[in-house]
Amino acid sequence: MANPAEGSEARGKDEAEVYLGYDELFYSRTDARGIIRSGNDIFQRVSQYEWSELLGAPHRIVRHPGTPRGVFRILWDAIQKDNPMGAYVKNRAKSGGYYWVFAVIVPIPGGFLSVRLKPSSTIFPKVQEIYARLAPWERDGRVDPEDTARRLREAAEAEGFSSYTSFMAYALAHELTSRDAQLKRQSDPRTRLLADLNQALETIMREQVGILHSFEALQSIPNNMRIVASRLEPSGGPVSSISENYKAASSRISERLRSFVIGKDNIYDRMSREVARALFLLGCERVVDEMRKRFAYHAPVEGIDWAAEQVMLLEVEKESAIRAHTALQTAAELAEALTRSSRDIRRQMLGLDTIRVLGRVECGRLREAGSALSSTIDQLDKFHEDIKLRLEKITSLSEDIEGLIARHLRLEATKAA
Repeated sequence: MANPAEGSEARGKDEAEVYLGYDELFYSRTDARGIIRSGNDIFQRVSQYEWSELLGAPHRIVRHPGTPRGVFRILWDAIQKDNPMGAYVKNRAKSGGYYWVFAVIVPIPGGFLSVRLKPSSTIFPKVQEIYARLAPWERDGRVDPEDTARRLREAAEAEGFSSYTSFMAYALAHELTSRDAQLKRQSDPRTRLLADLNQALETIMREQVGILHSFEALQSIPNNMRIVASRLEPSGGPVSSISENYKAASSRISERLRSFVIGKDNIYDRMSREVARALFLLGCERVVDEMRKRFAYHAPVEGIDWAAEQVMLLEVEKESAIRAHTALQTAAELAEALTRSSRDIRRQMLGLDTIRVLGRVECGRLREAGSALSSTIDQLDKFHEDIKLRLEKITSLSEDIEGLIARHLRLEATKAA
């Protein structure tokens, strides 16, 4: 079957947008190879293909060259690991027209389920700009999709996010909230809480990286102290001892922070993944529930058993709720560990502060001869103040995160009751 999406891009300048309402949701279900096995009437109407053309066709039949292939590489990498994922996607209808969606893709037994809604948040225009730069670069330069995926991750970092997954989780929360506003209905408080949680995590990440940089900058200061000491006292004197003790203590904290922030499977990364997982699953639960209830009004379609489809969607909805709850419980445990670690590092900083004060005392003892040492201690004062403020912020945010997760779990319990 010919795919219009693979045709000439020249006509893209004249293509018209296909109507998709904010109140509409559509989905498609594929097997493990990406072959379309089912969908709903909105998918069929917007794509403009007949059911006979859609069922059994590869999902790329609706692919638009305006969506960088790197997007699909990221999606595929996630769902192959049984992780839900989201993305903005520009699709092409059979007529050559286009339509934008925010898609949530969830692995299900035997394949994948994609739920899509019309994007309307303030994040959407930013992503359109990114795609407008990357798609031609990828296509005209015959660039490997993995290179485009790397550029997309860099773009997410430029927006202040630690990962593309976190960026898309944040985007989904805002798309759901914006859709509620477009439809003039009350937004889901669980979605707002998860969005706040995601943002708090990103702030913690930035503060942790800032602390790590401060500690790395500190590593040169004990060396400077030893150089000063060699001019002021015999080998092994008080200042030399202070510099050695400071270097050893700060190195221990620095190593702890490095594994805490950038080590493999560090606490932050694990928490971020669990919160993103919960957001994607919650979004899936919400829209599948809304969409499933519309299946009773579908006209018969050869090859699709609507009753069986409703049962399958109900199972997806229930499973999404269970998996989201599990993800948040795991995130709650990690948040508690994060708080404990932050407090532990603050206690270690007290010991480092004691060594710094001893250095200040030596400055006073040496009087004028210790002016160079005093300048070095002034540098320590500056870094210690920065680290102290960041640690206080991290500890406070960690406690906030624990509170947000507890509130979300209470809301879930209320909803279930």
